[in-house]
Amino acid sequence: MKKPLTIPRMASFKPKQYGHILCASIIAVSAGSLCAQAPPPVKPPPVVVVGPATLNRLMKEAETAFGEKKYEVAIAKIEELIKALGPNPKGPMDMLYFNIGLGHLLAGGAGDVGSLTKAETAFEDVIKRFPKSEYTSRSYLGLGKAIMDQGGPQRMQAALDPLKRAASDPKYRTEAGLYLGQAYNELKQPEDALKVFRSLMGSDVKTPQQTSAAVEVIGLLADTGKLDDLVAYLDRLINQEGVRDSMAWYANQVAVKGDELVRADKLEEALAIFRSIPPRAEILSIQQAALDGKRKDLKFIEDRVKAEAAKPIEQRTNLGEFLSTLKGSIDQSETAIKAIEALPQLDAAMLMRRGRCLYLLKREEEALVCFKTLRLNYETAVDAKSAAFAEVVLYNKLQNIDKLLELGQRYLLKYPDAENAEQVALLVGEILVQRGKWDQVETWYGDLKTRFPKSTDLDRYTFYQGVAKFQGGNHAEAATLLGGFIKTYPNSTQIETALYYVAMAHFLTNNYKQTLAACKEYLTKFPDGHYAGDMIYRLAFIDSNDKEVSPDKIVRDLDGFIQVHPDDPAGGSILCLLADTAKKMTTEQARGANPEDIALEAYKKAIYTKSPDDVIQYAIDSATTILQGRKDWKGIAELHGKFVETYPGSGLVMSSIVWIVKAKQREGKVEEGTQMIADQLKAKISDPSSELVELLIDELVKSFVPRNVKPANIDPEAVDKQLVDLLNKVAEGKENATTNARIYYARARLAQALKRNEKSELYLKGIATTSTDPAVLSPALLTVVGDIHLKAGKLAEAEAMFQRLKDRYADSAFSDAGPVGLGQIALARKKPDEALKIFDNALLNEGMSRFKEANLGKLEALVETGEAKMAEDLGNEIVGNKMFRGEAAGKAYLLMARSYRRQATKAPNIDSTRELLKKAHFTYQRVQSAYKSFPDVCAEAFWQDYETALELHDDKLAGEILELLGTLPKLEKTSRAEEARKKLNK
Repeated sequence: MKKPLTIPRMASFKPKQYGHILCASIIAVSAGSLCAQAPPPVKPPPVVVVGPATLNRLMKEAETAFGEKKYEVAIAKIEELIKALGPNPKGPMDMLYFNIGLGHLLAGGAGDVGSLTKAETAFEDVIKRFPKSEYTSRSYLGLGKAIMDQGGPQRMQAALDPLKRAASDPKYRTEAGLYLGQAYNELKQPEDALKVFRSLMGSDVKTPQQTSAAVEVIGLLADTGKLDDLVAYLDRLINQEGVRDSMAWYANQVAVKGDELVRADKLEEALAIFRSIPPRAEILSIQQAALDGKRKDLKFIEDRVKAEAAKPIEQRTNLGEFLSTLKGSIDQSETAIKAIEALPQLDAAMLMRRGRCLYLLKREEEALVCFKTLRLNYETAVDAKSAAFAEVVLYNKLQNIDKLLELGQRYLLKYPDAENAEQVALLVGEILVQRGKWDQVETWYGDLKTRFPKSTDLDRYTFYQGVAKFQGGNHAEAATLLGGFIKTYPNSTQIETALYYVAMAHFLTNNYKQTLAACKEYLTKFPDGHYAGDMIYRLAFIDSNDKEVSPDKIVRDLDGFIQVHPDDPAGGSILCLLADTAKKMTTEQARGANPEDIALEAYKKAIYTKSPDDVIQYAIDSATTILQGRKDWKGIAELHGKFVETYPGSGLVMSSIVWIVKAKQREGKVEEGTQMIADQLKAKISDPSSELVELLIDELVKSFVPRNVKPANIDPEAVDKQLVDLLNKVAEGKENATTNARIYYARARLAQALKRNEKSELYLKGIATTSTDPAVLSPALLTVVGDIHLKAGKLAEAEAMFQRLKDRYADSAFSDAGPVGLGQIALARKKPDEALKIFDNALLNEGMSRFKEANLGKLEALVETGEAKMAEDLGNEIVGNKMFRGEAAGKAYLLMARSYRRQATKAPNIDSTRELLKKAHFTYQRVQSAYKSFPDVCAEAFWQDYETALELHDDKLAGEILELLGTLPKLEKTSRAEEARKKLNK
């Protein structure tokens, strides 16, 4: 990660600028103020009368000296002024004595211990002379600061008492608290310091001094790890008057503090601080508004000060103090604004800081928001490239392959010369390999060889070009390319895999001589390699097709290898080949054993190897076939029972359970089979994400309907009760909306098996009515309920079900049910263009469970969008495909006929119109004659044909069609037949 942008510090209160007590002007108070008087001398000296002009001159000279930071001159002028006021002065004596201490304190700001000691003495003098003056608390504050600035633990300890006294005055609580907390910090008493600072958190922050104190509080809370207090304080602070008046300065100070915390690995605290900083535009707006207000106040106060300059000292106010403080605040604000204006990328820098903290805290999703916002909204920012790279890194970490591929390719286009371009390119290449985009893989790695000719991964680039050719079916070219790779890069880490691909390329092109040579070369170099078993398998397969090689030799060779390498990745395939070959042996070759027994044992062993499902399926099916041929039902039940027990989560379990139930039925042990299914259901029936449950329920229902018994001879209510009782027992202790829905599903399936279709529909509608939360339904039930809502026209409810399927079960057996359902909803909402896109995307996936529905949906979308030629082509493709025989083909014909009628409305002349309508009529007639087994489809064809006849103005034909629709026995229960009868009876 790139180091965060360092924001330069802005002007801040320096240690020598002592805030509220450190005004650089001498303030007069009202003439009525009296000071404590010294005891009268025994012999009073003669009174020397000093005129008002002289007093005003001395006051002015003292003020000027303070403003020019000539503190010794200012002190001398004040002392002269005090002397001139005489033994019975009237005027602000407490303020004058206070300013003597202040002058010494300011003079000692650079570490002049002598001046600080004089300040200490002067403030103590004020406290003694004026114990209840308005300057008493300020003198305690000055005294504490003067002692602190002398340095050392003893002096810090001595400063605590006067600072505590000053803090007891609400006017100076914040500033005194700041110094007190600093003193505790110097004394290494952080808990005491924190206690002081926390006491300041409830107070308003109005002055610059209080704002400075607030920043100190932030620092201490962060340093001591008080995260909750820190977040609460930052949230409260941002709206305080003093902070908003000094917003630019404040933002810079806390940003710098945040950077320090990142370096100290205090990431949570740093993140809290970075998040509290407003956007740059808001900082400037707030600060400029505050500055404009201050300038107006400055003009007003300056005018007042000028007006008071000629007044007697007794008539002066304390406007001078306000003027001095305000000027300092304006200077500070102007400096801070300039610093913020010099940072046009401040917002981007803050996003980068927040993103970096979140990344290091492993809060990837939140970090991505920061990096994405930076990349999209601040394309020219210094950190934009770093943010884009950070996104790539994070999506790789999150294994979000789609986003990683998209952003990786975008990064390389925008930053082709980036120092990490090759790293990103390799990530993209790996994704293309994972996705099996072999044409792109070949091109991609070929381009990398050109872009990075000195790369240390050149062997990798060549290797994947060869793999891409192999996977793309160019086996001969792959063998040549990978053969050259082996010679050019003999020390590559990919050599073993390359040798394997070369052997496989020759094997798949039936070059057995070269295959033998390649396999032997591999086994010579890697006798215990990852592909050793596969090489042995290929060699044995070649031998099994050689009539001169006896089966017993092959069996011995394979058995010998598997004995030494029982965990070889190809173990399952080797054992299956061994079994297949063993069945060809004679009893003599089997040395007196039954060859079929040898094969059966090998198949059983193959089942429990770490092999792909297709190999295990072949092994278990082959073993089952042998046992079935022997009518060994007990053996079949044991074979599949062991598999279910060993691999309860396997996708092949369902098939095994079916075999167990069949075997138990053949043994006359139906109840055992039923109980086995019930046992499997117990662990899964309340889990909506388990896709196996509905399949188990289907098998359970079958066990309740005896074979060779007609449904009419079964008491449906009694069987239904038995099923419900069993499922209630299975769900005991796990009752929830999911189990309730599944019990209704089971009852619906049982009713269907007993030819009680109306009852079945009633139970399914019950699920749809009671299960309104999609999260409680399994993929199968989401599909069922979505279809019910769609058929009922409840599109919002249907959409919720199908959207849940799409979002939650994209990798399930129902992965296409969601998109297809959403496409059907788009059709229902008269959005055929949107529907067409959905169906096209859905049809890109192989092995769809709703392939028919997707094609019919696409056909309807093409009809509705007026794509007549494409609709006709797809319709003819559907009706000509054996997969669509039956109801699906009938629906396709209906849609094609609708397309002809739509075209007829836009035909250029009457003849074209009639021709298209006749085409629709003949299409409807085809459905009427060929699809009577599907009453709803057939009845719809009659009704649409009736309307077509009316469009042809053939009333006689229309009447004949309507008569047939209303009277045909097979159609009498359809809604269209009911409509026809109503018309006929009018």
